Amino acid sequence: MSILLFAIALGINAVSFPALLDQHHVDATHIGIAFTLDCLGGVVMSLFLSRIVAKMKTLRAMKVAATSYAAIILIIYFYQNFAWWAILAFVMGNLWFMYVITRQAVLNILLTSKQRSIGVGIFSMMISSGIALGPVIVKFSGAQSYFTFVISALFTLASFVCLLPLKQLAQPKINSQRISLIEFFKTNPRVFLGRFFLELNSYALMSFSVIFGTKINLTYEAAGLLISAYMASSFFDLIVGFLLKKYSPYHLINFGFLGGLICFIAVIFSRNFYALLTIYFCYGICAAFVYVSAMKVCNESFASEKLVAANATFQLIGSLGSLFGSLIGGILINIFSEVGFPITIILSSILYLSFLVIYEKTQKKFIS
Repeated sequence: MSILLFAIALGINAVSFPALLDQHHVDATHIGIAFTLDCLGGVVMSLFLSRIVAKMKTLRAMKVAATSYAAIILIIYFYQNFAWWAILAFVMGNLWFMYVITRQAVLNILLTSKQRSIGVGIFSMMISSGIALGPVIVKFSGAQSYFTFVISALFTLASFVCLLPLKQLAQPKINSQRISLIEFFKTNPRVFLGRFFLELNSYALMSFSVIFGTKINLTYEAAGLLISAYMASSFFDLIVGFLLKKYSPYHLINFGFLGGLICFIAVIFSRNFYALLTIYFCYGICAAFVYVSAMKVCNESFASEKLVAANATFQLIGSLGSLFGSLIGGILINIFSEVGFPITIILSSILYLSFLVIYEKTQKKFIS
């Protein structure tokens, strides 16, 4: 329930934040910078998260993060200038990272190895379902209404309330030493780059779907439903969990990137709203192959006491991908107008698949 409720808040923010910035005549590049600073906040927090959680303990760390995040949602609506927004976005990135990664690590500590593939599938499904529901709520409350921001803050607080029964459990032992990007890459380069390029794609989609939609004459609320269509495939996350019992996670990751590439080539040539909804839904299925498979491998590669650090680095990789996604997406939209958005995801998918070809050839030569 906690995962679902906070994801609903994130889904609401994905529509209301860019809509409010657009209302104040902030261009696509600066909107991209605002979302980049949110990602940068996560990058900064990743450097300290293991030590903070080891000192504060898991439940207290999540309480501080959730309540502070909710408070900023209520404040950020009152736009003063872009610099003010940017500072708050950076702080929100730190808080979001602390809350989500700590909770994610607790989940994986509670799961046994046999439960992990299904558990991760359910976890991912809850995230997708929540983010899909967020824009639906905005459809009724209004993208630029303060009431929408209040709803988002309340969902955030409710998500922490759901965690209170964890008081009855012993606080897990957390290793305060972080796992570096280099160490993670050496452990598994395919998961590292799969996570990076997936988040680049996903964050570009979350940041610019509303802008893309308005450029092809959709309303803010209708454009927000594209994000809902992307997340509506959430049931497939659980299916991927079952598929992982039979198929290699690496094969599923590769399939996901290839399918995503095909989807966004189709977006370039589509302007029909219902066709776009279908394409976004199909892309959500492709993203599920990548995310669930990569997370399962990540959590099986490290000991339980290192899972906060491992998940922090896993999310750091994603945050770096998000940073590039928001920056590159904003720049390409300014250069190529609405077509710049799908071009961002196409180029990213091609880069991963190119790495895959090179990596496979290198591995074959090494084995020989």
